[in-house]
This record gives sequence, structure tokens and C-alpha cells, in this order.
Amino acid sequence: MVTPFAVTRRDDGAGVHRLMIVGELDQDTSDGCAGLIAYAAEHHDAAEIVVDLRRVTLLAAAGVRALLHGREATLRAGRRFRVINATGIVYQVLRISGVHQTLAVTAEPGPTCHQSKTSS
Repeated sequence: MVTPFAVTRRDDGAGVHRLMIVGELDQDTSDGCAGLIAYAAEHHDAAEIVVDLRRVTLLAAAGVRALLHGREATLRAGRRFRVINATGIVYQVLRISGVHQTLAVTAEPGPTCHQSKTSS
């Protein structure tokens, strides 16, 4: 079964490229997601790749793996990498799997304000 999934790239200025993921990040969509992150890191003039999970409704183990692979590709390309707006069950999956710090997961409460996400 194909799950709902979309990625939009936005230039946030100052060399920051944001990939906004919508839908389910699971076995069906993980390879495409990792590939899109790597493509953005390798083919766009960016200092940093930011993956926005605000509209992700499901994050499976394959999705976590895709984020890690995307991070590796981004770092190999000499770019910074971070994940923002992981909330609710999506953040819990990242925290429980132990990758929230590796992925530099943060919350973004406003358009220009960045705040570290703390675990409870």
C-alpha cells in the first residue's frame, strides 16, 4: 500500500534549505525521503539542510533510518544538518530510538526563534 507522502523544499535564506515533509515516513517512503535529503545537500547551494517534521503523521523505524542516512549524506557534502518541529509521537519515536540528539532535533516556536527541545 502506498502511503501519503510529500516533500517541499524552501530556501530560508542565509544558505538554509528547508525540506518540509508531509504524511507518513515509513517503509514505503523512507528511500525517497533519504534520496531527497541527499539530493538537496549535493545539488543546492546550501550551508545547512533543515528537515521539518511538523506535518509528519507517522514515523516508523524505516523513517528514522532515512533521516540518519540523509544526515550522513548531508555531512559528507560538507553541510550542517538538523531536524525541527518533531512533536508528539514523532518526537517520542526519535527520543526512544535514541537519535534525537544525533539528529539535532529542535522545536521552532516562531518564524525566527529557535528553541532546544527538552525531553521529559
